[in-house]
Amino acid sequence: MKPLAKGLVLGALAGGSLLVSPSVTAGPWAAGKGRSYTKITYSHLRSETLVSPDGTSFDIPRFTKDDVDIFAAYGLSSSVTVLANIPLTRSSSLRDEPDELSRETGFGDLAFGAQLQLGRRGPWVFAVRGAVQVPTGDETRAQGLLPTGSGIWEGQAVLSLGRSFGRRGQIFGFVEAGPGFRGGGLRDGVVYSAQVGFSPARRVVFVVNVRGVEPYSHEAPEVARGSFSGVGDRVTYLTLGPTAIVGLTKNVGLQADWDGAFRSRNLAKGPTFRVGISYTK
Repeated sequence: MKPLAKGLVLGALAGGSLLVSPSVTAGPWAAGKGRSYTKITYSHLRSETLVSPDGTSFDIPRFTKDDVDIFAAYGLSSSVTVLANIPLTRSSSLRDEPDELSRETGFGDLAFGAQLQLGRRGPWVFAVRGAVQVPTGDETRAQGLLPTGSGIWEGQAVLSLGRSFGRRGQIFGFVEAGPGFRGGGLRDGVVYSAQVGFSPARRVVFVVNVRGVEPYSHEAPEVARGSFSGVGDRVTYLTLGPTAIVGLTKNVGLQADWDGAFRSRNLAKGPTFRVGISYTK
């Protein structure tokens, strides 16, 4: 896969924080020694449905969430890539009547990790990745209804398998899965994702994304844990959506994503739109 194509692919795979948002992700491909990728992304979620931990859906006043993240990846060597997600802004609002809850805005939960490309076998690439989310946000905003963070340490360890096809890697895909860990007595689970992409031109990439989190058990605890805002116990989701990336120059790319939720528990369910600009060096 050529460097520019690899940069565009890395852009397709880059996400936000760990368990409530898309994972800190790079697929199995290494960035390359001394190479870096940085992207700033704005995302918007709109929901009028709250799904409880047991799967029951409730109508709620319009809930919106607007985030700004910086994702960065740097190749320490030909096989080791370090990753970080800086949540510059977490801003959410609930249009309740009377309007007792004002918009809450603040810094989110910082996430960082590292990935080791284990090797290749024919066209297949293998990698392992570990990531940690630090509770740098504020889980108490609006009495826990509009938090900027989860208030707990979280993490994941995944095995990633992918391959590309064609002389320039015009078609590529990967699958990955592994355990997700949550502090504060919340339920651990499995995190997973898969992507299939196609590059019809040198600076154009289209991708279809699947991401999800599934706790090991949906059984209700004797004592309720977490908040009502989607960072509590037994959070579950499966999202599916497309990504489009256009390379504006040799080093700068423009990316747009849309995700729809098809399996949700203990969170506000709705579509998420993202737009970002990236720089590859």
